[in-house]
Amino acid sequence: AGCSEGLFFGLTLLPLEDVLEEWRFWREVDGDPTTGANPRLREVMQSIPTGWVRREYSCRGWIPLVADKAGNYLGVDMNPADGGSVGQVIVFGRDFDTKVVMWRGDGPAGWGKWFSSFVDDLENGEGYELGATNDGSDDSEDSVGYQDYFFDGVGSGQGDSGGDSGTGGLRMSGEYKGWNVLEAWADRSVRRWQEAGL
Repeated sequence: AGCSEGLFFGLTLLPLEDVLEEWRFWREVDGDPTTGANPRLREVMQSIPTGWVRREYSCRGWIPLVADKAGNYLGVDMNPADGGSVGQVIVFGRDFDTKVVMWRGDGPAGWGKWFSSFVDDLENGEGYELGATNDGSDDSEDSVGYQDYFFDGVGSGQGDSGGDSGTGGLRMSGEYKGWNVLEAWADRSVRRWQEAGL
């Protein structure tokens, strides 16, 4: 019951078919002159640690594995920048101009290392709590990519809460209570990289 809205605090671990579907959607974004093919937009893209993730809005080498249903992902980077490593785990997507390599998600075994650290954090019980289920959920499935999450002309976007603290099951607590999960994970990783001097 604690994972009824997603294993990762309301985020969805994508089935293989959905990984491919999301990846294909972003290949269309690669050629869009307002986003993926916009040289000015590439100039503002950053990564933490610096030089580990390519300065791109979207990249063929980014494989989405966990989605927030609002166009943002946790995934594996198979085409890193010079400072990074193939297999590093990154946060990327529509809302992340700064791509972040997850703390303990670096290196070729990034996914295994990051997932193991995620389990360790759960077992320690720090920073997380079990919330009440969200009875207002309509159990609808969302579309691929970010297009369906923009204003729908009636009063709101069509997407859901993106895995924030309003969902049932596991949710962030402490200083990250109420944060979007991907933003909280990215912020925590940034702090740890800074403490490590990177």
